[in-house]
Amino acid sequence: MSSQVPSGGISEFLIELNAADSLVALYEAHSQSSALVFKIDNYPNPIKVHIENFSDKRVILSNNLNELDLPPDTEVSIKFNVGTEIFFAKTFIKKHMSRNYFDISTKVVQLKRRKEPRYLIPKKWAQTASIVLGTMKTKKELLLKCSVVDISFSGIRLEIANTQTNNLHCPAYKRDDIIKIKFQVYKRAEVEATAIIRFYINKPGMPAFIGLEFANMTNVQKERVSSIIEDISLFTTTNKNTR
Repeated sequence: MSSQVPSGGISEFLIELNAADSLVALYEAHSQSSALVFKIDNYPNPIKVHIENFSDKRVILSNNLNELDLPPDTEVSIKFNVGTEIFFAKTFIKKHMSRNYFDISTKVVQLKRRKEPRYLIPKKWAQTASIVLGTMKTKKELLLKCSVVDISFSGIRLEIANTQTNNLHCPAYKRDDIIKIKFQVYKRAEVEATAIIRFYINKPGMPAFIGLEFANMTNVQKERVSSIIEDISLFTTTNKNTR
C-alpha cells in the first residue's frame, strides 16, 4: 500500500508495515505514552486513548474508553505519533473482561517523510554488523552482533542478534544516544561510523531493533555507503526475488 505526493523535494508516502514493524510501532507508542486518536459517529470530538499494556495477543486500551459504551466490534481508523513519525491503523475495538482492546496483529501504516528512501538488504547477501560496546584490557573491542535490515544515505536500521548468542546483555539504549557501529555488506568495504539513536525497541519475545542516523560522516564513509546502495539498486532492478 503506497501513495506518494511530492512536497518541496521531500517525498511523502504511505507504507503498510510488515507484522514485525507494525508491532514495533505499537510498542513504541506504548513506551512513549503516545495518544491514539480516532473519531466515532455520534461523538463530536476526537477520542484519545493510550495503550495500557499488551496481553494474550491483545492491545489493551486505557480505561477512559469505557465511558463511551461502544457497540461491539466498532471499526475505527486510528492515528498516532511516535516522536515525529506519524502512523495510522484501521481496526476493530473489541471488549474482553470489561477492557477495550484491538488485535495485536493489526497492520499499521506509516506516513514517510524523507529525502532519501531506505534500501532493504537482499536476504541472501553476506553481511556483518555490530555495535561497539567498548574496548577490553587486551585492546580487543567488545562487539554486540547485529544484522543490517535496511540502509539509506543518512542512516541504517539494525536487528540485534539474540543476546544469548552474543553472550552479552543489550544496553538500555535511549533516543539521541550516540554509539559507534561497524558494518560490511556484500562485497563492499567495512564501514565504521558514529551514529545517533533515533529509535530503539527491545521487548521480550521480539527481535531488538535499533534505528540510527549517521553522524559526522567522512567522504570515505559516505562513498562506502553510496556503493552499498548502488549495489542494492542494481540488484533490485535485475532480480525479482529480493528481500
